[in-house]
Amino acid sequence: MLSISSARKTLNLVPTILKAGYATAVSKTSNGVKVAALNENSPTASVSLVINAGARFEPKDKAGIAHFVKNFGFKNNGKRSAFRIVRETELVGGVLSSNLGRENVTFTAECMKEDVPYFVEVFSDLINQTKFAEHEFHSVASEVAAECSLAESSPEVAVIEAVHNAAFRNGLGNSVFAAPYADITTGDLKKFAADNFVGNKIALIATGVSEDELKSYADSAFSDVVAGSSAKVEESKYYGGEVRVPQNTAVGHVAVAFQGAAAGTPEFYTAQVLRSLLGGDRYVQCSASGASPLAAAAGKISHNAQITAFNFGYSDAGLFGVYAQADHKNVTEAAKAAIDSLKAASKSVSADEFKRALAQAKFETASRYDTRASTTEILAAQAIQGHKVNATESLDALDKVQAGDVSKLAAKLLSSKPTTVVLGRTSELPFGDALF
Repeated sequence: MLSISSARKTLNLVPTILKAGYATAVSKTSNGVKVAALNENSPTASVSLVINAGARFEPKDKAGIAHFVKNFGFKNNGKRSAFRIVRETELVGGVLSSNLGRENVTFTAECMKEDVPYFVEVFSDLINQTKFAEHEFHSVASEVAAECSLAESSPEVAVIEAVHNAAFRNGLGNSVFAAPYADITTGDLKKFAADNFVGNKIALIATGVSEDELKSYADSAFSDVVAGSSAKVEESKYYGGEVRVPQNTAVGHVAVAFQGAAAGTPEFYTAQVLRSLLGGDRYVQCSASGASPLAAAAGKISHNAQITAFNFGYSDAGLFGVYAQADHKNVTEAAKAAIDSLKAASKSVSADEFKRALAQAKFETASRYDTRASTTEILAAQAIQGHKVNATESLDALDKVQAGDVSKLAAKLLSSKPTTVVLGRTSELPFGDALF
């Protein structure tokens, strides 16, 4: 846990550092591939191929196909075999990884700065020449099944997946994990790639190199990528509802979510402050004035009770909510305490509470630049969805939030239709309407 003093020092330094050279611009190749880079003047670098083809873009009859695409990332293509890609990566000391989100699928290479051109070429081959070979499909399917099994063993993952599904049903409600009954073929994968591996859905993101340098690599390596059409994405629609997931878990889980705000909007920043006010911050768990409302409530209920707030922001929608975990006999009390904290915030927010929450929200925003993984995520959001990437701008947006805005947002959330998910021994867990 970081101390309050170190948090303040870090927060005070970040805007100066970013103004000195961490701000970035987004450029495009002639066929629409976005390019964004952040040069920290380091001998090491990272380069990521980000494709706007996450789970929300799956055809309704091909749920889970994005998960398969993610795992096909570094398999055989028309220029290199999977073995050759791995071997050449090892020879230059690189590390390959892939990640699937609701909006994007990301392939990343961490490497020495001078090896960035090689990995840009690998990503070009991934886009243009991945074979989706039948003989590789079975091993990919086994990898997908293993990842799904691991996810199913985590109640927290299962709850968040269920919250999204109940809230949005389709699109953002699609799971990032393929279902066991997923009916996917190599032909389906080739079609999905043809539809989504196009210039206007691709971003090349890097750290450790300049934007001009990365743009020159992209112009050459991605020249054969099809530009793609400007087909309109189906707008996300919030529904809300209730899901009960029976599992024989040691503790009960209850999540209550509400329609939130899209990332980068003024209301999203207000929600970030509300999240910190309630106790959702990962970095600073307490302040000089004492524990946050959710932490204090959890401490009064039982030693293993945990209550947090969450705020997910996507390109056109968001989810704000609270999540309680406790012994089955105590989880209802924990969930009610979370809702009560939200109700209290809707009535008033004291000057001291607001000051603490704002400082923590700003610190978390600044701290997202601490790792290359989170920096890549921010750059990708800027390139593909047009979200602000400069931390100074984001901090300025937080400074515009007022205590009254936080109370109004809390009241707005409570007036909307909730999404409730319970997981555990469901006969001992509350229904959503019993929590208000």
